[in-house]
Amino acid sequence: MKKLSILTLLLATLMFSACSSDDSNSESDVNNDDYLYFISGKINGEPFVYGQKETATTLDYSLLFSGNSITTTCAYYPDNGGLNYAIGVYPNFDNEARPNMSFDFIRMYLCGSEDSAAQMFNDAFPISSYDYAISDNVVNGSTGDISVSYSPDSTVEEWYSTLGGDQSGSNFEITSSTNTNVIFGAQTIEISQLLEGNFSLKLYNTENPTDVIEITEGQFKLPMTFD
Repeated sequence: MKKLSILTLLLATLMFSACSSDDSNSESDVNNDDYLYFISGKINGEPFVYGQKETATTLDYSLLFSGNSITTTCAYYPDNGGLNYAIGVYPNFDNEARPNMSFDFIRMYLCGSEDSAAQMFNDAFPISSYDYAISDNVVNGSTGDISVSYSPDSTVEEWYSTLGGDQSGSNFEITSSTNTNVIFGAQTIEISQLLEGNFSLKLYNTENPTDVIEITEGQFKLPMTFD
């Protein structure tokens, strides 16, 4: 699974207000329009929201990206390699001892494709239901599947993952996938796709698989960027 040490932390450059969200939110049903981005749900029955409100001027949670433009994989495995795309949320460093969570989209681009990863990026996340991955290996991992990583305290090396654990009864669905490319004149400045959806899953402690966390009523709104 992907550890935080190999994730690239995208720090917001805007100032945000004190009305930003936190994981003590008492409601699991979140209004998507209130947030720039978020992941929410219930962990073992307890509601949580990790994200950033639209109206906020202080940073609560920032975005995490990993591997979204790395082509090294295709240099090593031009015929059978694939790119994993990841997006998640990480707490403000001033209050870092809180959870972080990320979604990995496994082998969503295959190195043998005729078109480049950049050309195919916006079409890589269609509205659909997805299975949870058995493996995130870039050569023989579960092509087109999802894995989820979670840490209950971002200052501690304790990780939970969907990989390798039973996911019967779980679901992951993208219900909205919107092209949000930034274009200036004839030039594309940024390639991005805004993903919204719902999920439920079981997370297994990577050191002790008998330690299981269940997430229900999950929702997300996340901008996936090809950088």
